Amino acid sequence: MNKLIPFLFLTLTMLLWAANFYAVKIALAYYTPLGVATWRFLFGALTLFVILFIKNRKQMFQFKFTKKEWWHIFLTAFFGIFLTIYFFNVGLKTTSVINGSLIIATAPAITGIFSFFFLKQKLKLKQWLAIIISFIGVLIILAKGDITQFFDLKFEIGDIYILLMALVFSFSQIIVSKYLSHIDAITMTGIASFFALVLFAIFSVPHLLTISVPTAPSFWWSILFMGVLGSGIAYSIFYYSVVKLGTTISALSMNLIPFFAVLLAFVFDEKVYPVQILGGLIIIAGLILFSISKRN
Repeated sequence: MNKLIPFLFLTLTMLLWAANFYAVKIALAYYTPLGVATWRFLFGALTLFVILFIKNRKQMFQFKFTKKEWWHIFLTAFFGIFLTIYFFNVGLKTTSVINGSLIIATAPAITGIFSFFFLKQKLKLKQWLAIIISFIGVLIILAKGDITQFFDLKFEIGDIYILLMALVFSFSQIIVSKYLSHIDAITMTGIASFFALVLFAIFSVPHLLTISVPTAPSFWWSILFMGVLGSGIAYSIFYYSVVKLGTTISALSMNLIPFFAVLLAFVFDEKVYPVQILGGLIIIAGLILFSISKRN
């Protein structure tokens, strides 16, 4: 029963992140990837600080962290938020929501590899096999079913960015699990989001100064959704669940993103192709094998 709430939180997070794929597509039609990320995390950071204020009140800014803890929070912000969202936004400029969500499903396998190297968690032969199977599924998606594309390097650059997103986000989970599991998840995520906001603001200055901020209602609705729900709320309950359930289970929950993305595709009129389903099924088969071997 103690783990039911973290599981429910994970499910809600994956639904919000699947919806983020569609929300960011709407926002990118009006603004640049860095500009979208900056506005998104402005509202995300504000949401987290409101939550922190309600939770801590008088102890709002009485953080007592060591230099190493501050450094690891910054690294979480850099890899888990700044690079993750940058690769996410740039990737979705040239790839589809379904493709992106299916590639993100490799995160559990990537987390397993990182856990092997950084957390010294040994992987069984079945788990290595599962990881290989999952990446075969990714290769099918990247090549759109045409294996000759690998020899001609004709696959979408957006798919590569989404794969990079899965890599850096998985690495951030290792940092949280290894160095920050003793810190309150909302506090850690709030500070990390502030760091990420500063990074986005610094790098997006040229965009903010030269490109007019859109006034379209659909742009601002998508920004508010991604900032408040898809960032502030989602990141808090995700890293809370990482601490409560561990990196492997939290990463495996990302299998739900393609599932929710396909369901939402019917709402947003996104096309789903058979080769995407095939690649997704292969990824899921590998992840099921990984989760079974991990449990055993």
